[in-house]
Amino acid sequence: MTQMGFYHNTDICIGCKACIISCKDKNDLPLGEKFRRVYDYANCDWEVDESGACTPSNTFAYSVSVSCNHCTEPACEAVCPTGSIVKRDKDGVVLRDESTCIGCGSCVQACPYGASYVSDATNTARKCDFCADLLDQGEKPYCVASCSMRCLDFGDIDELRAKYGDVATIAPLPEDTSTGPNVVFSPSRLNPDGALEGVLLNEEQELISETV
Repeated sequence: MTQMGFYHNTDICIGCKACIISCKDKNDLPLGEKFRRVYDYANCDWEVDESGACTPSNTFAYSVSVSCNHCTEPACEAVCPTGSIVKRDKDGVVLRDESTCIGCGSCVQACPYGASYVSDATNTARKCDFCADLLDQGEKPYCVASCSMRCLDFGDIDELRAKYGDVATIAPLPEDTSTGPNVVFSPSRLNPDGALEGVLLNEEQELISETV
């Protein structure tokens, strides 16, 4: 089975959020709902020398674009009481059947990436479906097609890893979820090994684990 995945280059992403807007437009999402999020993560410390002069240190800033990771072992699928979440055999895309979803929110609680939410408009759980309808026509997901910096890519996850590496997590995302996220990141050159800790600058707009 082919397993599709996403790639994001945090080193060249400018945080414009065109990926969010195009996704909302394609899926006709109401105000407050989104399938993709962009986290702005940064830090700046200061060092003071004997003369009292201040010099910035450990300074960095980058943006991370993330949606459903279409995990190899999706936690959402495992806890769904109605079986409305399934992993498609031909490409590993995790899909949701709105006709059988009861909006219980079990998938929302189970997902470590905050990819799912219960919509007030439909009273059902919703999330990224990898633009499965476009994939079936040989087209790109909207988020990838609309990225002005070309820092988003998609494809067979093995091919993405061969091309871009195998970094599957980056701050402020969870480090190890045991779900096998099918995503690859290129770290920022300002914090290539993730050794520098930072803060999430847009927490209110891009909550990781709560419905938005």
